[in-house]
Amino acid sequence: MKSRVGAGLCVMGALLACKQEAKKEPTPTPPPQVTTAPTPAPAAPPAAPAESAAPTTGTESKSGVPTSGTSKPPTVAEWGAVGEITVRHSTPLGCETKLVREWLRVSCRTGDSSANQIQNVKLTRGNDSGGIPPFVKKGVASIVTQVKPGIDADWTYEWSQWGKRVLTVKWPHGAPAPTYEFDQTAPK
Repeated sequence: MKSRVGAGLCVMGALLACKQEAKKEPTPTPPPQVTTAPTPAPAAPPAAPAESAAPTTGTESKSGVPTSGTSKPPTVAEWGAVGEITVRHSTPLGCETKLVREWLRVSCRTGDSSANQIQNVKLTRGNDSGGIPPFVKKGVASIVTQVKPGIDADWTYEWSQWGKRVLTVKWPHGAPAPTYEFDQTAPK
């Protein structure tokens, strides 16, 4: 029994020691230092490259095409940064149509596995108002031209199975905006 009492006293002594340790106040730690970073100055907008300079004179039509003046042809990055414009019958023919400033690009493509291959494109009526010669390579035919008031021109695209489709680009003097359209769609 003596050993039980001794063991109990030891346990009670240990508990009491723990209780006294718990009552001790922890040593205070200094508050964390808060520092604030200086507010960065707003960045200046990047300068536009010389190639993308807008025409030096003139205003824009209702469709956003400059009515006068001339700019350099768009860069690959500029073509990539814009979405397509609406050109009647172009989508079923597999043609991508884009406009940057006064520059129109119409690129028709066929896949390598397609039996119906794009074969050619050429200016067949009117005058190209300062464009780039048509580009034709296996699977792609493309034109890039400047759209200016007074333009009235046709480019004929030719496919191995669909035959010919004519793209007309027209902007009569005094009209509010140019028009672009293919004469027919792809056969169903």
